[in-house]
Amino acid sequence: MGLRVVEVTDLKPGSINLTSRKLRVVNGKGGVDRDLIIPAGIEETLRQWKGRKPRGTKYFFATLKGKKLSTRYLCEMIKRYGRKAKIDKIISPHTLRHTFATEYYRQTKDIETLRRILGYADISTTTIYITLANIDVENGMKSFKGFL
Repeated sequence: MGLRVVEVTDLKPGSINLTSRKLRVVNGKGGVDRDLIIPAGIEETLRQWKGRKPRGTKYFFATLKGKKLSTRYLCEMIKRYGRKAKIDKIISPHTLRHTFATEYYRQTKDIETLRRILGYADISTTTIYITLANIDVENGMKSFKGFL
């Protein structure tokens, strides 16, 4: 969903409404709140997680003892799962955010909505994803043999 690592670790159970499939990021970067739609494909996973997390914790994603996940632990967990999935690159939460944003732009070409999803104040910060998405065009043209 393009969340920053600290936005994931700070998520509260009340910020996620699985019935309406909405997620509220509270105090994102710059203190800006934003509302996102939870994709249908991850709704069930979040529902299962909600049922497994420790009672009484104030965080949606918590340790077994109900404490807040550290950003460092989340980074290490993603690296570990990346290796387990035999992904050659070292991945991080920011890699996932970048991948989400690039793929969103490739599919929609809607840079303004992407800016709001990612929580950027300035559109110029979001324009990197236009360049990344256009790599497909460049690679396609390189392999094109042309005709006479």
